[in-house]
Formats: sequence, structure tokens, C-alpha cells
Amino acid sequence: MHVFQIKGFSGFLALLFAILLTILLLFALPTAFMMVLWNALIYESFKLGPEINYYQGFLLWALFLIVFKLVFNPEIHFQFDALDNPNAKSSSAKKNKRSKEQLKSDKHKPSKK
Repeated sequence: MHVFQIKGFSGFLALLFAILLTILLLFALPTAFMMVLWNALIYESFKLGPEINYYQGFLLWALFLIVFKLVFNPEIHFQFDALDNPNAKSSSAKKNKRSKEQLKSDKHKPSKK
């Protein structure tokens, strides 16, 4: 972990400038790019959709990032447990109960030294 020391008012201004530049590079420029791209292609060239503003450009950029993440790095996994009896507990609950019982029994066993 790095520790940065801010010295005086000029150091504070440099930090503020760095934060604003980071925000600009991560949010404002891609948002403006998506807005201009949409308005140039969809609104003016093809006449297929409405003209969008800056906020809608930001939402379009966020949607693009989410879709990009899901397509090229899908790490979301869903697991469903089938229940034979609706009143019965799931198998994961049974496993958790067994593991708790094993932990309790391990605590009562004398350690070998």
C-alpha cells in the first residue's frame, strides 16, 4: 500500500486535479463518445431513433460495459436445488447442518501433541 503525502495547498490542488482528470477519463469522455456516436449514426444518418442527451449517453455507456462484461468474462453462476418434498429442507441446508455438527465434534476431541 502506498502512502501519498500532500504538502501544502499546491499538493491539494494537484490531488484535486488528478481526481477530476480521472473522473473525466473514466466517465465523461466515454459518455460523450457514446452520445455523439448515437446521435451521428442512429439519429442523423439512419433516422431510426431519437436524439439522446448526456445522461442517456451515460446510461448507454453503462449498458455497453455490462454487456461487454457478460459476453467476454461471464462469471455469474446460478445454482438451483431440486426439492422432492416442498416441506423438506434443501440439500445445502443439510450440508451446512452436517458441517456445523462436525465443527462441534472437532472442538470436543482432544488435540494430539
